[in-house]
Amino acid sequence: MKRHIFRRALSATLIMSLLAPVPGFAQQGATGPPAAPPAVPARPVLPAAAPPPPSRIIPGPEYRVGPGDILDVQIAGRLEVIRSQVAVDLEGAVNMPPLGSIPLSGLTLLEAHRRIAARAHAIYKFVDVTVAVVAPRTFEITVSGEVERPGTMTVSATRRLHEVTLEAGGVTPRGSLRRVLVARKSGQAEMDLLRFELRGDLSQNPFVEEGMRILVPPKGPSVMLAGAVRRPGEYEIGPDGSLAALLDLVGGLSQAAAGAEARLTRVGADGRKETLTLDLHTALRAPADVPLQPGDALFVPPLSVLQDVVEVRGAFTGTPESSKTSVAGKATIVQRFELAQGDRVRDVVVRAGGAAAYADLRLTVIERSGQTGPRQRIPVDLHRLLVEKDETQNVLLQNGDVVLLPIVEDKVYVVGEVRTPGGLDFRPDLTPREYVTLAGGPTNRAKLPGTAVTFRNGRTYAMADAPPLEPGAVVTVPEVAVKWWQDYLQIASVLAGLVTAYTGVYILFNGPLSRP
Repeated sequence: MKRHIFRRALSATLIMSLLAPVPGFAQQGATGPPAAPPAVPARPVLPAAAPPPPSRIIPGPEYRVGPGDILDVQIAGRLEVIRSQVAVDLEGAVNMPPLGSIPLSGLTLLEAHRRIAARAHAIYKFVDVTVAVVAPRTFEITVSGEVERPGTMTVSATRRLHEVTLEAGGVTPRGSLRRVLVARKSGQAEMDLLRFELRGDLSQNPFVEEGMRILVPPKGPSVMLAGAVRRPGEYEIGPDGSLAALLDLVGGLSQAAAGAEARLTRVGADGRKETLTLDLHTALRAPADVPLQPGDALFVPPLSVLQDVVEVRGAFTGTPESSKTSVAGKATIVQRFELAQGDRVRDVVVRAGGAAAYADLRLTVIERSGQTGPRQRIPVDLHRLLVEKDETQNVLLQNGDVVLLPIVEDKVYVVGEVRTPGGLDFRPDLTPREYVTLAGGPTNRAKLPGTAVTFRNGRTYAMADAPPLEPGAVVTVPEVAVKWWQDYLQIASVLAGLVTAYTGVYILFNGPLSRP
């Protein structure tokens, strides 16, 4: 009972505390004056700064000063430094008391520095003068022609021609990089932006000026450079039309270029293509040159194309650069080597890492493409050359030779009219007829007396006359032309069918046969 009374009293107390009025924040501390907020330390008041430069590019000494530029001029003496930021007025001058009015329009930043310093030295002794552009002027220019976004744009005086064309979306694939027309107050000029891109020639990438008009014309006649040149591709012919100048522009020939074997293909007056062989080392030696024509194509072959080579295939040990292959589960290689004058078979075998342990040294073959005749196969016995030191087998190699080194065969192959043709393990005690038996025996169509045995050296014998078999030999069982009564019965059946068919066709068109 007491517990229930205690709970009710506690609940009533909580309810009354929630309903009781609470003094607001405005009522607190009303007895005295309001407390002052804590003092905030005052920040130093800076003088009004010059407007920030529209470009983050710091103008160099070749920058030309003009109306609207804001210059920072410092005159430092022994005891005092005078610093002021002055604007170039519409007349192109700056007014700097006590130096007075100094005309600067059209001068480079270096020339403006010298002029201000000369005026300061006339008034002050032992002072150093520095001049910098803190806010370059801005103005409008026009970009038209073969750019992605032609039109009028506002640019800073620190911009150059190449940057402006990029801001206009860049030159289109149809546009010319070598004949960009620039119209200024001083006149019109033709700029070669390709020379700036490839060689960094700033004379072809001037600063923009007030009222400048830029026109990118369509691409002019071009030529193709291919092969062993530094930058192969299609290039517009330059204003001088010189092959030597174009090759110099693209970086010249590569180190592996066969300049004496260059080929120039051009379209003649009759519309036909003709190819000329050029020795570039002679043709481009000053003062000689080759004038370019529209559509010319210059190909400079690499030295590797002209280098004599020899190829090895088969059971060689190989080098890290060898292309790995496999024959009958044994590793073989294919690799090309440069052929020096006087190289022979032994030289190439050594460069290929030597013969593998499973190589058939006695059956090496050199395949040689005849210049005027058929392809030749020259047998070489590497066993005699490498083991017996027989130099008659050390054949002199020629460009394009292929040295084939087969693997040692451990099987005899039975093919033709046998029940299970294929390879069988070599056993020196077996005859060709016994190998035919191991292959399942002859089929019903086999002509066993005509069986032939072909050895790896290419020689073929009749089975009865064949010498003892060697690994890699092939036993061929031919097919009989006519097999006794089976073939005759089949022939008779075919003839009977033809007679029946002919008779049926005759009756169909001429009626039944009538007796006389």
